Amino acid sequence: MRDIEYYKSRPKIDAHNHLNLGMRYSSFLAWSGKKIPNFPRMMDGLDEMHDVIGKYTRPRCRTREDVERLIEMSILDAIADGVTVLEGSIDIGFMVHFQGDVESFLRMTSDLARKYADKLDMRPELGLGKTFDKDKITKWAPELMRSGVFTSIDLYGPEIEDGIEEFKHIFELAERLDIKKRAHVGEFSDARSVRRFVEFFDLHEVQHGIGAVGDDSVLRFLADRKVRCNVCPQSNYMLGAVKALEEHPIKRMLDAGVPVTVGTDDLLFFDRTVSEQIFDLVSLGVITEADSDKLLAEGI
Repeated sequence: MRDIEYYKSRPKIDAHNHLNLGMRYSSFLAWSGKKIPNFPRMMDGLDEMHDVIGKYTRPRCRTREDVERLIEMSILDAIADGVTVLEGSIDIGFMVHFQGDVESFLRMTSDLARKYADKLDMRPELGLGKTFDKDKITKWAPELMRSGVFTSIDLYGPEIEDGIEEFKHIFELAERLDIKKRAHVGEFSDARSVRRFVEFFDLHEVQHGIGAVGDDSVLRFLADRKVRCNVCPQSNYMLGAVKALEEHPIKRMLDAGVPVTVGTDDLLFFDRTVSEQIFDLVSLGVITEADSDKLLAEGI
């Protein structure tokens, strides 16, 4: 059987990485000096995760320099795992630390991509939180998207349909600008919601999407439309979306012909890199080595 070093040595993509939380806890702790009790640990869904963010990580990020350092730590830990393509999300909310200065925000993003260009292909993504100030999103997102710096957008937050129409104009602009369109859905929501989000926003990719296994017709829909799902098995397990890693539905998605990658989501919280997660899935018999080759090849 292949060992973990084999997977680390292979070129790979991380297409689901929130860069403000994309580093090892050891990296975060060495920088912040702020311990998080009993961490990393299993959590009772997103509410507990957001509670930890509110108490321990968000208060530590106070300046634009802090934002830059968080992103840089995430890039370095991705490089350490052998990631060669990093489609990492930078939350639009961090614009507040730049006092709304779009040019400075873009400069930071571009400078970091250039700084590590010899190690990996960084493709910045503009992250849009559903609960963030809608007026600020409307003000900042179009200019950020037209800059050419961001290659994709991602909508995340509660996996509910209420309010998604408020973001329709952003996705229509992304279509005109040839920016990849993504949204979080199907980690805690069902197959119908996955299809609804894909159709409503004309998504290219889904972040998570495991709820699609509840309906074979939705799996066929994703496969036929070649909508990639950037799945995060360790996140799904540690947040309780699946009861055990051995029960993860990624194999059903692969066998249905759905394009799939494995992402870290938030390495700070879940403590398993792309390589480690693929190794775990093979070791537990969830997927085959042939499946792992498919996962590694997707997006490269």
